[in-house]
Amino acid sequence: MPSQKPKSPADEVLRGPIKSKTVFPVLILHMLATEPDHGLRLMQRIEAVTSGLLAVNTNTIYPLLRRLEERGFIRGTWEHPTKRSRRFYRITPAGRERLARIKTNMLPYLELIESSVDRLRRELYGSHTAAQERSAS
Repeated sequence: MPSQKPKSPADEVLRGPIKSKTVFPVLILHMLATEPDHGLRLMQRIEAVTSGLLAVNTNTIYPLLRRLEERGFIRGTWEHPTKRSRRFYRITPAGRERLARIKTNMLPYLELIESSVDRLRRELYGSHTAAQERSAS
């Protein structure tokens, strides 16, 4: 049986369970720190900010919103109190503290991803990117 290559920190941030345990929660908390929102709009905002790199679906987002609410990081209220409608979420003080902790711990991984992409760009294109070459002509 061949040995598996050890996963890099970048793999853990962007793939598998870490993505739904760290990347999505930090994005949701960050977005709710800016303004209250509902699940579908949060999905759209995450896809927009990641340019579709991180696909979000209802099977991921709604259970995550419930977990964040159960843990006291966000609070949800129904748009119409007498009937089931969109549920709007707001970040709580505990959620703001959690957001700060996650962001601190996540920064080294994001810097690793950024430097890896920069090295790949330099390897493939030298010191100029394709966009810089197009704008120069």
